[in-house]
Amino acid sequence: MSDAPIVNLSGYRFVHLDDLPAIQSAMKQAFSEVGLQGSVMLASEGINVSIAGTREQVTAARQWFDQDPRFADLWLKESYSADVPYRRLRIRRRTEIIAFDGQDSEKLQARRPPAPSLAPETLCQWLDESRDMTLLDTRNDYEIVSGTFPASTHLNIKHFRNFKVAVDKALAEGRLDRDKPMVTYCTGGIRCEKAAPWLLEKGFREVYQIEGGLLNYLQSCGSRHWEGDCFVFDDRVELTPELQPTGAGLCDHCQLAVPAGTECRCQLGRH
Repeated sequence: MSDAPIVNLSGYRFVHLDDLPAIQSAMKQAFSEVGLQGSVMLASEGINVSIAGTREQVTAARQWFDQDPRFADLWLKESYSADVPYRRLRIRRRTEIIAFDGQDSEKLQARRPPAPSLAPETLCQWLDESRDMTLLDTRNDYEIVSGTFPASTHLNIKHFRNFKVAVDKALAEGRLDRDKPMVTYCTGGIRCEKAAPWLLEKGFREVYQIEGGLLNYLQSCGSRHWEGDCFVFDDRVELTPELQPTGAGLCDHCQLAVPAGTECRCQLGRH
Protein backbone atom coordinates (compact mmCIF):
# COMPACT_ATOMS: atom_id res chain seq x y z
CA MET A 1 0.00 0.00 0.00
CA SER A 2 1.25 3.48 -0.88
CA ASP A 3 0.64 6.90 0.70
CA ALA A 4 -0.14 8.23 -2.79
CA PRO A 5 -3.81 9.31 -2.91
CA ILE A 6 -4.70 7.86 -6.32
CA VAL A 7 -5.34 4.15 -6.91
CA ASN A 8 -4.84 2.83 -10.45
CA LEU A 9 -6.72 -0.34 -11.41
CA SER A 10 -5.98 -2.43 -14.50
CA GLY A 11 -7.22 -5.84 -15.58
CA TYR A 12 -9.28 -7.75 -18.10
CA ARG A 13 -11.51 -10.78 -18.50
CA PHE A 14 -12.43 -12.83 -21.55
CA VAL A 15 -16.17 -13.48 -21.18
CA HIS A 16 -19.02 -13.45 -23.70
CA LEU A 17 -20.92 -10.14 -23.69
CA ASP A 18 -24.01 -9.79 -25.86
CA ASP A 19 -25.44 -6.49 -24.59
CA LEU A 20 -22.57 -4.08 -25.14
CA PRO A 21 -24.61 -0.85 -25.54
CA ALA A 22 -26.43 -1.51 -22.24
CA ILE A 23 -23.19 -2.30 -20.40
CA GLN A 24 -21.51 0.77 -21.86
CA SER A 25 -24.36 3.07 -20.84
CA ALA A 26 -24.71 1.68 -17.31
CA MET A 27 -20.97 1.73 -16.67
CA LYS A 28 -20.57 5.26 -18.00
CA GLN A 29 -23.34 6.52 -15.74
CA ALA A 30 -22.06 4.70 -12.63
CA PHE A 31 -18.39 5.66 -13.09
CA SER A 32 -19.19 9.26 -14.06
CA GLU A 33 -21.33 9.70 -10.95
CA VAL A 34 -18.41 8.85 -8.66
CA GLY A 35 -15.84 10.78 -10.73
CA LEU A 36 -13.68 7.94 -12.03
CA GLN A 37 -11.39 8.52 -14.99
CA GLY A 38 -9.66 6.12 -17.36
CA SER A 39 -10.38 3.77 -20.24
CA VAL A 40 -12.58 0.68 -20.58
CA MET A 41 -12.74 -1.44 -23.73
CA LEU A 42 -15.81 -3.62 -24.31
CA ALA A 43 -16.18 -6.30 -26.98
CA SER A 44 -18.24 -9.44 -27.40
CA GLU A 45 -15.16 -11.34 -26.19
CA GLY A 46 -14.79 -9.47 -22.88
CA ILE A 47 -13.60 -6.37 -21.03
CA ASN A 48 -10.30 -4.50 -20.63
CA VAL A 49 -10.11 -2.00 -17.74
CA SER A 50 -7.68 0.83 -16.91
CA ILE A 51 -9.19 3.30 -14.44
CA ALA A 52 -8.05 5.52 -11.58
CA GLY A 53 -9.44 7.48 -8.67
CA THR A 54 -9.44 7.81 -4.91
CA ARG A 55 -9.82 4.71 -2.75
CA GLU A 56 -13.52 5.48 -2.35
CA GLN A 57 -14.00 5.87 -6.10
CA VAL A 58 -12.26 2.63 -7.08
CA THR A 59 -14.12 0.78 -4.32
CA ALA A 60 -17.35 1.94 -5.94
CA ALA A 61 -16.07 0.60 -9.28
CA ARG A 62 -15.26 -2.78 -7.74
CA GLN A 63 -18.74 -2.93 -6.22
CA TRP A 64 -20.27 -2.13 -9.62
CA PHE A 65 -18.32 -4.94 -11.27
CA ASP A 66 -19.21 -7.42 -8.53
CA GLN A 67 -22.95 -6.91 -8.97
CA ASP A 68 -22.69 -8.42 -12.48
CA PRO A 69 -21.86 -12.19 -12.45
CA ARG A 70 -19.84 -11.76 -15.64
CA PHE A 71 -17.49 -9.31 -13.90
CA ALA A 72 -17.68 -10.53 -10.31
CA ASP A 73 -14.27 -10.87 -8.61
CA LEU A 74 -12.58 -9.30 -11.65
CA TRP A 75 -8.81 -9.37 -10.95
CA LEU A 76 -7.66 -5.76 -11.05
CA LYS A 77 -4.01 -4.93 -10.42
CA GLU A 78 -3.45 -1.94 -8.14
CA SER A 79 -0.71 0.67 -8.39
CA TYR A 80 -0.52 4.17 -6.97
CA SER A 81 0.24 7.71 -8.07
CA ALA A 82 0.01 11.27 -6.79
CA ASP A 83 -2.34 12.29 -9.61
CA VAL A 84 -4.92 10.66 -11.87
CA PRO A 85 -3.01 9.60 -15.03
CA TYR A 86 -6.05 9.99 -17.31
CA ARG A 87 -7.70 13.13 -18.63
CA ARG A 88 -11.26 11.81 -18.88
CA LEU A 89 -13.41 8.70 -18.74
CA ARG A 90 -13.72 6.75 -21.99
CA ILE A 91 -15.82 3.59 -22.30
CA ARG A 92 -15.66 2.25 -25.84
CA ARG A 93 -17.02 -0.68 -27.82
CA ARG A 94 -14.58 -2.47 -30.10
CA THR A 95 -14.31 -5.63 -32.20
CA GLU A 96 -11.59 -6.88 -29.79
CA ILE A 97 -10.43 -5.76 -26.37
CA ILE A 98 -6.88 -6.01 -27.76
CA ALA A 99 -6.39 -6.02 -31.54
CA PHE A 100 -5.20 -9.41 -32.83
CA ASP A 101 -7.68 -11.49 -34.85
CA GLY A 102 -10.25 -9.04 -36.21
CA GLN A 103 -13.91 -9.84 -36.71
CA ASP A 104 -13.59 -13.56 -35.79
CA SER A 105 -11.73 -12.88 -32.55
CA GLU A 106 -14.21 -14.38 -30.08
CA LYS A 107 -14.68 -17.55 -32.12
CA LEU A 108 -10.95 -18.04 -32.69
CA GLN A 109 -10.06 -17.34 -29.07
CA ALA A 110 -12.67 -19.86 -27.86
CA ARG A 111 -11.30 -22.71 -29.97
CA ARG A 112 -7.68 -22.21 -28.91
CA PRO A 113 -6.46 -24.14 -25.87
CA PRO A 114 -5.52 -21.73 -23.06
CA ALA A 115 -1.84 -21.45 -22.25
CA PRO A 116 -0.89 -22.08 -18.61
CA SER A 117 0.12 -19.15 -16.42
CA LEU A 118 3.50 -19.06 -14.73
CA ALA A 119 3.80 -17.41 -11.32
CA PRO A 120 6.31 -14.52 -11.28
CA GLU A 121 8.31 -16.30 -8.57
CA THR A 122 8.60 -19.39 -10.78
CA LEU A 123 9.91 -17.35 -13.72
CA CYS A 124 12.40 -15.66 -11.40
CA GLN A 125 13.61 -19.08 -10.25
CA TRP A 126 13.95 -20.29 -13.84
CA LEU A 127 16.02 -17.23 -14.65
CA ASP A 128 18.13 -17.84 -11.53
CA GLU A 129 18.79 -21.34 -12.89
CA SER A 130 19.55 -20.04 -16.41
CA ARG A 131 16.98 -22.51 -17.68
CA ASP A 132 17.07 -23.17 -21.42
CA MET A 133 13.93 -21.43 -22.69
CA THR A 134 12.72 -18.60 -24.87
CA LEU A 135 11.55 -15.53 -22.97
CA LEU A 136 9.41 -13.77 -25.58
CA ASP A 137 8.61 -10.07 -25.22
CA THR A 138 5.29 -9.53 -27.01
CA ARG A 139 5.33 -5.73 -26.54
CA ASN A 140 5.95 -2.98 -29.07
CA ASP A 141 9.48 -1.80 -29.80
CA TYR A 142 9.01 1.63 -28.18
CA GLU A 143 7.94 -0.06 -24.93
CA ILE A 144 11.05 -2.23 -24.88
CA VAL A 145 13.28 0.86 -25.00
CA SER A 146 12.05 1.74 -21.49
CA GLY A 147 12.98 -1.64 -20.03
CA THR A 148 13.07 -5.39 -20.59
CA PHE A 149 14.50 -8.70 -19.47
CA PRO A 150 17.97 -8.77 -21.08
CA ALA A 151 17.46 -12.49 -21.75
CA SER A 152 14.41 -11.77 -23.93
CA THR A 153 13.78 -12.39 -27.58
CA HIS A 154 12.26 -9.28 -29.20
CA LEU A 155 10.12 -9.26 -32.34
CA ASN A 156 10.66 -5.56 -33.22
CA ILE A 157 6.99 -4.84 -33.83
CA LYS A 158 5.33 -1.43 -33.97
CA HIS A 159 1.92 -2.76 -32.95
CA PHE A 160 0.57 -6.01 -31.54
CA ARG A 161 -1.38 -6.49 -34.77
CA ASN A 162 1.99 -7.30 -36.36
CA PHE A 163 2.76 -10.10 -33.89
CA LYS A 164 1.79 -13.07 -36.10
CA VAL A 165 3.80 -11.89 -39.10
CA ALA A 166 6.78 -11.19 -36.83
CA VAL A 167 6.64 -14.70 -35.37
CA ASP A 168 6.61 -16.22 -38.86
CA LYS A 169 9.64 -14.10 -39.77
CA ALA A 170 11.49 -15.08 -36.59
CA LEU A 171 10.81 -18.76 -37.29
CA ALA A 172 12.14 -18.40 -40.85
CA GLU A 173 15.26 -16.69 -39.49
CA GLY A 174 15.79 -19.39 -36.87
CA ARG A 175 15.34 -16.98 -33.92
CA LEU A 176 12.46 -19.03 -32.49
CA ASP A 177 12.39 -22.76 -31.79
CA ARG A 178 9.03 -24.55 -31.58
CA ASP A 179 10.52 -27.29 -29.42
CA LYS A 180 12.02 -25.03 -26.74
CA PRO A 181 9.87 -24.03 -23.73
CA MET A 182 8.62 -20.46 -24.09
CA VAL A 183 7.45 -17.85 -21.59
CA THR A 184 5.58 -14.87 -23.06
CA TYR A 185 5.10 -11.54 -21.32
CA CYS A 186 3.55 -8.10 -21.74
CA THR A 187 2.63 -5.26 -19.41
CA GLY A 188 -0.57 -6.55 -17.83
CA GLY A 189 -1.04 -9.96 -19.43
CA ILE A 190 -3.82 -9.30 -21.94
CA ARG A 191 -1.64 -9.53 -25.05
CA CYS A 192 -0.27 -12.86 -23.88
CA GLU A 193 -3.82 -14.14 -23.40
CA LYS A 194 -4.05 -13.80 -27.18
CA ALA A 195 -0.48 -14.61 -28.16
CA ALA A 196 0.22 -17.69 -26.04
CA PRO A 197 -2.78 -19.79 -27.21
CA TRP A 198 -2.05 -18.79 -30.82
CA LEU A 199 1.58 -19.93 -30.40
CA LEU A 200 0.34 -23.32 -29.17
CA GLU A 201 -1.95 -23.49 -32.21
CA LYS A 202 1.06 -22.59 -34.33
CA GLY A 203 2.90 -25.69 -33.15
CA PHE A 204 5.04 -24.41 -30.27
CA ARG A 205 5.29 -27.32 -27.87
CA GLU A 206 5.32 -25.64 -24.45
CA VAL A 207 4.11 -22.06 -23.94
CA TYR A 208 3.46 -20.11 -20.73
CA GLN A 209 2.47 -16.56 -19.85
CA ILE A 210 3.48 -14.61 -16.75
CA GLU A 211 0.56 -14.48 -14.35
CA GLY A 212 -0.59 -10.86 -14.18
CA GLY A 213 2.06 -9.68 -16.66
CA LEU A 214 5.07 -7.49 -15.98
CA LEU A 215 3.30 -5.36 -13.40
CA ASN A 216 2.68 -8.43 -11.28
CA TYR A 217 6.26 -9.66 -11.79
CA LEU A 218 7.74 -6.34 -10.70
CA GLN A 219 5.50 -6.19 -7.65
CA SER A 220 6.37 -9.78 -6.71
CA CYS A 221 10.05 -9.96 -7.67
CA GLY A 222 11.21 -6.36 -7.98
CA SER A 223 14.01 -5.71 -10.46
CA ARG A 224 15.51 -9.21 -10.32
CA HIS A 225 16.56 -10.07 -13.89
CA TRP A 226 14.82 -6.89 -15.13
CA GLU A 227 16.67 -3.92 -16.61
CA GLY A 228 15.19 -0.42 -16.81
CA ASP A 229 11.63 0.78 -16.23
CA CYS A 230 8.20 -0.31 -17.44
CA PHE A 231 6.27 1.57 -20.13
CA VAL A 232 2.54 2.01 -19.41
CA PHE A 233 -0.31 3.35 -21.56
CA ASP A 234 -1.45 6.28 -19.45
CA ASP A 235 -0.13 9.69 -18.46
CA ARG A 236 2.42 8.14 -16.09
CA VAL A 237 4.23 6.84 -19.22
CA GLU A 238 6.84 4.86 -17.25
CA LEU A 239 6.97 3.10 -13.88
CA THR A 240 10.05 2.11 -11.91
CA PRO A 241 10.41 -1.54 -10.81
CA GLU A 242 8.78 -0.32 -7.57
CA LEU A 243 5.77 0.73 -9.70
CA GLN A 244 6.31 4.44 -9.06
CA PRO A 245 6.10 7.00 -11.92
CA THR A 246 9.52 7.99 -13.27
CA GLY A 247 8.33 11.47 -14.30
CA ALA A 248 8.95 10.72 -17.99
CA GLY A 249 6.92 12.30 -20.76
CA LEU A 250 5.87 10.84 -24.10
CA CYS A 251 7.29 11.91 -27.46
CA ASP A 252 4.43 12.75 -29.84
CA HIS A 253 6.52 11.74 -32.85
CA CYS A 254 7.97 8.31 -31.96
CA GLN A 255 6.05 7.31 -28.80
CA LEU A 256 9.25 6.85 -26.78
CA ALA A 257 9.30 7.72 -23.09
CA VAL A 258 11.44 10.83 -22.55
CA PRO A 259 13.06 11.70 -19.18
CA ALA A 260 11.69 14.85 -17.59
CA GLY A 261 13.45 18.02 -18.75
CA THR A 262 15.02 16.43 -21.83
CA GLU A 263 14.23 16.31 -25.54
CA CYS A 264 13.63 13.04 -27.37
CA ARG A 265 16.52 11.82 -29.49
CA CYS A 266 14.23 11.64 -32.51
CA GLN A 267 13.66 15.40 -32.17
CA LEU A 268 17.37 16.05 -31.75
CA GLY A 269 17.88 14.36 -35.10
CA ARG A 270 15.47 16.80 -36.78
CA HIS A 271 17.65 19.86 -36.05
